[in-house]
Amino acid sequence: MNNTTIKKLYKKDRWTLRMIADKFDTNHHLIKRRLVKMGVEITQKGRIRKPFTDEHKKKISDSRKLLKSKGWVPYNLGLKVSELSRYKNMQSHLRFNVSLEWLQQFEDIEKLMFLNRAISNRDTRWRVDTLWYKEYLLKFYSDKQFNDIYSKWVSGGKVDKYLRPTIDHIDPKANKGNDDIDNLQFLTWFENRTKNDMSLVEWQKLKENIKNYLL
Repeated sequence: MNNTTIKKLYKKDRWTLRMIADKFDTNHHLIKRRLVKMGVEITQKGRIRKPFTDEHKKKISDSRKLLKSKGWVPYNLGLKVSELSRYKNMQSHLRFNVSLEWLQQFEDIEKLMFLNRAISNRDTRWRVDTLWYKEYLLKFYSDKQFNDIYSKWVSGGKVDKYLRPTIDHIDPKANKGNDDIDNLQFLTWFENRTKNDMSLVEWQKLKENIKNYLL
């Protein structure tokens, strides 16, 4: 197994890493490392593929039958398998005890994922329980103010950070406000940062006279 042969098989003959590894009875990670050291770009574009063996085809068929027996729909009958996988993956990473069926009532999985990220507990800010989480999703998934902000942000390609929806405490934590659902609302990032630690009354009053605070 020499580098010249490996390079030829990969660049000229368009073999895959695994095909080269099989030829030399090694693993594809080693082949990749050698190619990278030679300055070869690793890409899947234009690779030839081994035809599926009968044994491989049977394994695929058996796996689809197994999924279907468990209520999954094979991908060639629609996209439900991939969608279900995303819900399953979400459920497995949640710190809340909710069923898969409960999560699936929220049909827009992208919006659901956003609402989950909004209460990420990486900074231990959201020390909340499953009951709170359920109330949170049930309220904000269909909340008009959140959806108006979210839709505008999404329609803009999710690139304007000032439009991104963020959670605001109506009665600020600095004023001993809490994480009760009724004390939460979504504002744009810009409005949330501007409101800062003002109460809702203070903020609404300032907005009515906002021109007085601008050049």
